[in-house]
Amino acid sequence: MVSTNHVFSGFAFIGFVLVSILLPLHIKARNIGTCALVIWIGLLCLNGLVNSIIWDHNVTNWAPVWCDISSHLMIGGGIGVQSAGLCIARHLYFVTRNITTNRPSQIRHWRAITCDFFLVIGVPMLYMVSSYIVQFTRFIIYEEISCYFALYNTQPTYPLLFIWPIIVSFIILVYLGVIIRTLIQRGAGFKELMKHDEPFCRLLALALVIVACTVPNSLWAIIQDATENPVVPWPGWDYLHADFSYVLKVPATEWQAMPAQTAAIQYTRWCFVMYAIIVFSFFGFTTEAKKSYRAVAGFLTSYFSIFAILKD
Repeated sequence: MVSTNHVFSGFAFIGFVLVSILLPLHIKARNIGTCALVIWIGLLCLNGLVNSIIWDHNVTNWAPVWCDISSHLMIGGGIGVQSAGLCIARHLYFVTRNITTNRPSQIRHWRAITCDFFLVIGVPMLYMVSSYIVQFTRFIIYEEISCYFALYNTQPTYPLLFIWPIIVSFIILVYLGVIIRTLIQRGAGFKELMKHDEPFCRLLALALVIVACTVPNSLWAIIQDATENPVVPWPGWDYLHADFSYVLKVPATEWQAMPAQTAAIQYTRWCFVMYAIIVFSFFGFTTEAKKSYRAVAGFLTSYFSIFAILKD
């Protein structure tokens, strides 16, 4: 009988493949936001795939260094996807502003590019570093789920980590609101935009979907942690990190016995597979994507034909 963990492994592999084949197209388009979004989602799908295979039906600490990387990748990747969405929203904002100001140099200005890189790389890195302040142990190993971040439910956790996904989503919504208002006011400019920037509507819809997917989960996580578990005052650095090297191991029977925790853990890993499918649905059927598929198919056909000839 196929377990739910094996089902996840299959979908995580599919998600990784789907976004990986889109990456060259976005690199060619030189859109930092979409490239970062594809990379973060791809890394998180790959991370989930590896973990679901290694820790299937066991809680053995096979790879401590990998678990350090994996658990922090899960923390940074969540905000990384949203930061990429913010980067996309900023790009669309500058595109619409370019229509009204006729100053195309502003779009590729070095300050805008530097800000984009800070959003998609710097913000997740800062988020991961900040998590160490409220991390009470090195990591947790959940059977089937694998390495997981260990955050103490203390008061500083909320302003340091939990509130930022909502803030980033709010900023994205502000950008999108300004963009839509500008497009409504500039009907002729909108037609010109659609003529010269075909992916504009897809990017706009994708940014909205990112917000729609992340805000409810972020609010639910805050409410759940604040109500179901006691929020304790900051116990101090020495107390919180006194036994930091200890690795907590949780069998599947234990974490699956708690419905709220089960839902949170499963959503954390499945959401990135969902993101991969959504991104592919937006960009996987475009004319450029189909050309790329044909090129890859032609290369593989030629390669295997040559290999078969040499083998004979």
